[in-house]
Amino acid sequence: MKRSFSEKRLYIYPDKAGKFPCPNSFLFHPGENQTNMEQEKLMRKKMSIHEILKKYWGYDMFRPSQAEIIQSVIDGKDTFALLPTGGGKSICFQVPGMYFEGMSLVISPLIALMKDQVENLEKRGIHATYINSSLPDYEIDRRLQGAMDGKYKFLYLAPERLTSQIFLQRLPVMPVSLLVVDEAHCISQWGYDFRPPYLEIHRIRTIKPRIPVIAVTASATPEVQKDIIQHLHLNNPVIFKQSFRRENLRYFVEEEQNIMQRILEIARRTSGTGIVYVRTRKAAEGIAKILEENNLAASAYHGGLTHSERDRIQNEWMKNSKRIIVATNAFGMGIDKPDVRFVLHYQLCADLENYYQEAGRGGRDGKTALAIAFHNPADLAELESWVKNKYPEWEQMESYFKSLCNAYNIPNEGEVNISQPFDVGSYAQENKLSPRILYNVIHLLHQEGFVYYKEEKEDYGYIQSACSPEDWVDFQKNTPSMKLIAEMILRNMGGAIFQHEVAFQPKVWMHALKWKPEQLEQQLQRLAQLKMIFYSPPVDSPTITFLKPRHAFTKNNLKWNKYLFLKQQAQNRFEKIKEYISSQKDCRSLMIQRYFGETDATECGKCDVCVKKRKNTQSDPMIQEMMAFIRKNPRILYRDIIHTFPLGNTEEREYILRYLLDKDLIKTDIRGHITVKNSS
Repeated sequence: MKRSFSEKRLYIYPDKAGKFPCPNSFLFHPGENQTNMEQEKLMRKKMSIHEILKKYWGYDMFRPSQAEIIQSVIDGKDTFALLPTGGGKSICFQVPGMYFEGMSLVISPLIALMKDQVENLEKRGIHATYINSSLPDYEIDRRLQGAMDGKYKFLYLAPERLTSQIFLQRLPVMPVSLLVVDEAHCISQWGYDFRPPYLEIHRIRTIKPRIPVIAVTASATPEVQKDIIQHLHLNNPVIFKQSFRRENLRYFVEEEQNIMQRILEIARRTSGTGIVYVRTRKAAEGIAKILEENNLAASAYHGGLTHSERDRIQNEWMKNSKRIIVATNAFGMGIDKPDVRFVLHYQLCADLENYYQEAGRGGRDGKTALAIAFHNPADLAELESWVKNKYPEWEQMESYFKSLCNAYNIPNEGEVNISQPFDVGSYAQENKLSPRILYNVIHLLHQEGFVYYKEEKEDYGYIQSACSPEDWVDFQKNTPSMKLIAEMILRNMGGAIFQHEVAFQPKVWMHALKWKPEQLEQQLQRLAQLKMIFYSPPVDSPTITFLKPRHAFTKNNLKWNKYLFLKQQAQNRFEKIKEYISSQKDCRSLMIQRYFGETDATECGKCDVCVKKRKNTQSDPMIQEMMAFIRKNPRILYRDIIHTFPLGNTEEREYILRYLLDKDLIKTDIRGHITVKNSS
């Protein structure tokens, strides 16, 4: 029988070695005896926000604006923090979350980002969990019960769960002390990543009216900023804005026919690590292969990879065993690698918001980094088609939905909850449909609650103990047929499984145990049935779940007027990115700053436009001096010229070198050595 919330209890968790008791892990229910609560309160009061930062994150000081934002939250004020990429947004709500008693409720839109932040908090000894649609109902119920019992300091919640009764019934008795709205731009229809469920956040404010709210985002235009404040019902919010100017980031736009050759050139002559962004999985795989063939260590990263493959590729890049990562927009959230020296866009983004975020992953250490956007007429036409197809016409939507309903026998009326494995490419090919349009139709159906589409492959399973260590000892003695799997769980997962769920790879366990897949799965399912573990098996293929009958598909239910508005906004943002790449007179940084509402911005002096303004290179005497310098230093490296040529500054030297390469007056070999053409 489940205990009620009012029952008194003391939670004692094992340490990393699985030993009991572990006094440092005591977590007290809000209804615990007053002496213990007062002791905890006194302990918390003794820790300042700087001490919390040092203890849990290991930092000696905050980044600009972080301390002021945190103090605003601690003072109980509604707070809106607009911190550009790399500004350290998570610290701004995680530190006050640790300062407050009780739990912080974090609304976050991305499953991968939730998992990443929860794992990072757990590594720091901070109890956290997440709830999203990737979890089965029983697991959601268990985690919500844990949240009610004061088990977690942070509960990450997908916005789609805000309207579920299972959550709303438990929210009033959860010890919530702070509401966090991460990626707050998702609440605005003016934004590039609008998520309708974000509009339901006001429900939490109604149920928990006295807790402070902090909304954080990295990119928001003035219209989006107004929407955030309005829709979240922020009460006289304290607003923090950092400039969108990145002093060490050099923006370049280059029209190229042979973009791959230019990427190879930049990678050879630039030190540090880099990112190449593309729009498709095929492009990611192809470019990574070419880089590897040219002795440049690279990997492809995209949504079609399994969880473990993405983890491996990301870790290799973070540890510098792979120098370049070629990625779709599936890569980047939560990444804070300091030595990224170049971010190249092989294919353009559809809007400046995404471009700014992706380019901003360069130069996190404060040193100079290149952000280069390539384009040519063919790519621009493809991008325009991409934007247009993102919001298909009504007839296309209707036709594709009908095809899906016919294929999976979806009823006209009544309750629907039909799940099937679903691969967009295969289905499109079999039914002679456009894969791109089909993907966009499914995305929109998912957004409006007609289907639930889980795209990412998952080859991790998750296990958490449902009983005590003593129960495991008894189980091993009394159930010899399952001793091997019990030993495998306890040996590999240790005490961690008594605190939270732990990921594992079934393939690795199968190899170690010399079992077939069905044997391992059978044993794990049996342990779950015996209530020894909570078990979530991996989902190794995309799935689609139909949630509404055929007759529900109407313009009214699809919110067609809103849909047309979003379609127009996407087109408007595309026009802005076209302006950005076509301008030959406006500073790139200035264009970005003005787009995000900064009216007092000045030119950066470092982008391609600013350098062109300062130097008329075709008549500049530095050209001849540079040519003479290269002749005197045959096979000098590109980067050595930048640092040792005696005239001009870094930007001017690089621009002249680029000019000489474009005019075919000098050449570079595979190792980045520069020579004058036709020179002896």
